Amino acid sequence: MIRQSYLVCSAAFLLTMAACDQSTGLSAGISQSDANQLAADVDAVSTLGTADVGLGASFSIVTNGSGSASVVAAPIPINNQFTVTKQCPKGGQVVIAGTVTGTGDRTTHSLTLEAAGTRTDTDCAFDTKNGVLTLNGNPNIAYDGKLNIVNGALSGLQTQTHKGSFKWARTGGSGTCDVDLASSYDPATHTVTVTGTFCGKTVSVTRTRGG
Repeated sequence: MIRQSYLVCSAAFLLTMAACDQSTGLSAGISQSDANQLAADVDAVSTLGTADVGLGASFSIVTNGSGSASVVAAPIPINNQFTVTKQCPKGGQVVIAGTVTGTGDRTTHSLTLEAAGTRTDTDCAFDTKNGVLTLNGNPNIAYDGKLNIVNGALSGLQTQTHKGSFKWARTGGSGTCDVDLASSYDPATHTVTVTGTFCGKTVSVTRTRGG
């Protein structure tokens, strides 16, 4: 009887300790909450403007090699190489490089562009519930973004996609993740919706974004 009571008490003690560990311990992996937040944060860092892809406010094009700008006539085709560096919220950076194609009309202040290239993260850091998490390219992520401007203003849904792999690390854990995301920004409501998969988690996040 004494032995049985001892075993019951021991089992209860172990279950209590396990429950405490589960509720207070640092999650070593990427949780659903992490995936939702990081998917939206990663997408936000990649947002490109006309200046990022070699086009100025008046829709000038930076000519390859010479660094000089040629004024856009109305309308003309655009085919431009670009490399842009974006800073991450808690340190590190992202480099997006590729080609932008489309058409521009300086008279109507209109642009239709598609930027296709790669995104390479270098110690790109974000806040999470369990501490700062850093991303590094593995080796990079395929990026595609579409921009539509009519009469000098964003018009319709502006979209972008990310697909590839990265390495992540934070105190208590590290790993490699695949990402396959699509986002759309509605300039009428200033909201962006990000959907897809992030580190094996299905995500669907809507946020308000300035601009």
